Amino acid sequence: MNNHYLLDTNIISYLTDPNSPHRESVKKHLMALTHEDTISVSIITLYELSYGLHSYKSTKESIELFKQGIHFIEQYLEVLPLHVQEIDIFGKLKAKYKEATGIQNKANKKNDLDFLIVATAIHHNAILISNDMIFDKLFEIEPRIKYENWVS
Repeated sequence: MNNHYLLDTNIISYLTDPNSPHRESVKKHLMALTHEDTISVSIITLYELSYGLHSYKSTKESIELFKQGIHFIEQYLEVLPLHVQEIDIFGKLKAKYKEATGIQNKANKKNDLDFLIVATAIHHNAILISNDMIFDKLFEIEPRIKYENWVS
């Protein structure tokens, strides 16, 4: 049976950073996939990496890592665009998360990119791969989310 995996931005960062303590764990999981499995990222991941690349606080070393992440995606992965069908998923999921956690609107805004990524995963019936704690909670409250943490 083939699976579709959607890698979150932090997973791409672990793969391209030779000093990441999570790199080997992520690589091990990737190597265990079959040729029938597909791997992709959301366009949001490229936006996040581009911001890191152009951030005024980026060091020479981090700039190189952001470039490597972008190059890795362009060379090996399918980039999934945002779709109109994901709008309702995004809105409902964000409202459900607010209700379940009691988070304030202002604090919840900082999670918008994560909600876009998970809406893309749901729309494409993909397994979201991340080491972001917000997805642990979203996985608990939304049964349509398929989620794995390859770091643990």
